[in-house]
Amino acid sequence: MIKLKRASLCQSDGDQTMLKAVVFDLDGTLTVLALPLDAMRNDTKKFYVTRGMPAELIDPEDGISSTTVKAKEYFHSQGIPIDEWKSMQAEIDGILSTHEGWAATDAKLIDGSLDVVRELKARGFKTAILTNNGRSAVDLILSKIPMSGLFDLIQTRNESPSPKPYPDGLLSVVKKLGVGIDEAVYVGDARIDAAAATRAGIEFWGVATGETSKDELFKAGAHRVFDSLTQIPDAIDSKR
Repeated sequence: MIKLKRASLCQSDGDQTMLKAVVFDLDGTLTVLALPLDAMRNDTKKFYVTRGMPAELIDPEDGISSTTVKAKEYFHSQGIPIDEWKSMQAEIDGILSTHEGWAATDAKLIDGSLDVVRELKARGFKTAILTNNGRSAVDLILSKIPMSGLFDLIQTRNESPSPKPYPDGLLSVVKKLGVGIDEAVYVGDARIDAAAATRAGIEFWGVATGETSKDELFKAGAHRVFDSLTQIPDAIDSKR
C-alpha cells in the first residue's frame, strides 16, 4: 500500500498551504491516450473553413482549442449572431463526440493510476477529474471502467463554462470541491492542461504518459513532471 502524508504547497512569500485536493485530467493521465487527436484537429479546422473562416488564419500547430478561439474571434468580427455561433459549437461538439465515442469503446487504464487515486482518497484528499472530453464519451468510459466512486467530481467540457485551456472549468471544479486555488494541484499530460492551471493560478504537475514530452511539459509551465502517476505519492511526501 502506498503511504501518503499530508502535503504542503510552497507559496512565493515563503508561507506554506496544505494540499487538500488533486484534480486529474483523463486521457493520457488516468487512461491510455486513444483519442485520434490529429483527426479531431483536422476536422475542427475543416469545419470552420467550410463555414467561411479564411484558412490562412489557422496555423499548422493550432489544436482544437486554439482553432476555436481564432474562429470565435473571426466570426464575431464578422457580426455573426450569438445563436449562430452556439449552433456551430453544437455541431463541433457532435463531431468531437463521435471521435471520442469510438476511442471510449477501447478505453484502458494506465497501469497503477487508480491505485494512486484510491490511496489519495483513503488519506482524505479530495479528488476530481476535469477533462475536455464530452459527457457522452466519459459516461461510456465510466461504464467500462467503474471509477466514479473514487472521485468527488467528474467534470467534462459540457459542464465547463469554457473548456481548457481556459481556466473556467478548473476554477469551477476547485470551487465545487470547497478548496482554495492554493490548496489544489492539477495533474495532466498536455500543454492545454498546463495553460488552464497557470491561468487559474493552480499548481500544475505534468505526467509524460500522453502525447507531450517531459521537456515540453516543463516549458509549458509544469512545477513538476513525472514519468508515471505512481511517482506522485513520493512527491507529495517530499512536500512536507
